[in-house]
Amino acid sequence: MKATVRVLISLLFVGALALPLAALAQYSQDFDGLVGSPDGISLTGQDDYYLPNGAGNGDTDFLVYTYTNNFLGIVQNPAGGTQFIAGTGPGDGTTYARAQRNLAFSGGVWTLWYDFCGIFTGTAPATNNLGSFSMRQGSNTVHINLFTWVDPNVPTAINDTYVPYDAGGTQFPIPGTPPGPEWTNLQPNHWYRCRTVIDLDQNLITEVGIRDLSVGNEAVYVPTGWYLFGGANGTGNLPDAIRFFGGGGGPGNTSAWDNAIVVQAVPMGACCAADGTCSMTTQADCQGQYQGDGTDCDPDPCTPVPVKESTWGSIKNLFH
Repeated sequence: MKATVRVLISLLFVGALALPLAALAQYSQDFDGLVGSPDGISLTGQDDYYLPNGAGNGDTDFLVYTYTNNFLGIVQNPAGGTQFIAGTGPGDGTTYARAQRNLAFSGGVWTLWYDFCGIFTGTAPATNNLGSFSMRQGSNTVHINLFTWVDPNVPTAINDTYVPYDAGGTQFPIPGTPPGPEWTNLQPNHWYRCRTVIDLDQNLITEVGIRDLSVGNEAVYVPTGWYLFGGANGTGNLPDAIRFFGGGGGPGNTSAWDNAIVVQAVPMGACCAADGTCSMTTQADCQGQYQGDGTDCDPDPCTPVPVKESTWGSIKNLFH
């Protein structure tokens, strides 16, 4: 899982990401408009969330909590509003907190954003896994962004890992590997913004990022060979849902989430204006001749409109 690129991107305004992305998103949910309370109210049935296996079949509800006076003691998300969701695993080894929602994915590049906060509310030792965000295709796991305790015996630090597939379609071993040091030793009861970019045409994870929402820097990792379910050949089926998970083999693992945003990238290309200038736009925004998705202005594909030089006197003679 070697990085080809890992950089830090400075983001000065903590809330700046959510608003423009939400306006363009295929799905955006800050959970503020749902019915919640300090003690938590079931997410199932709200905003089309459901239990994938059904109550009594290994699933227990995620709940909608208010930040104010919430039972779990979850701190306010610096980029959050008034509410969040959280799932606590009962720890019986068979039942886990899950919340799933269907989404209509098409081909192309998609970016998944979600804010994460993990805590342990039981008596140590804890057990893995703490929580996860995944994409689903039917009963298949398309990819997992997994959160685990660095040391379950002392549940005071969290690792953020990815569990993709290799080219042949074999899933990487769980719990996966953190992309870099910024994904390790995360603080409990602290909010982080996670970003996953997927190319469904190539069936790849192409970029991941993490940002401490109290600091304002995003670490970015560009992986090589991180395939989605099916590997290099894919399966011919697109993802159809997202899922939040909380739990583990013992009681007390709690994963909290906020600001879920799913955005499809709009293809861009070179646009040739009437005066021959070239600009990069979407096809819908091109005021001229669109040269096609993925085309570029370098080299310049646009032909300037020919202009014949003439004197003002010659022009006036045309109207005599």
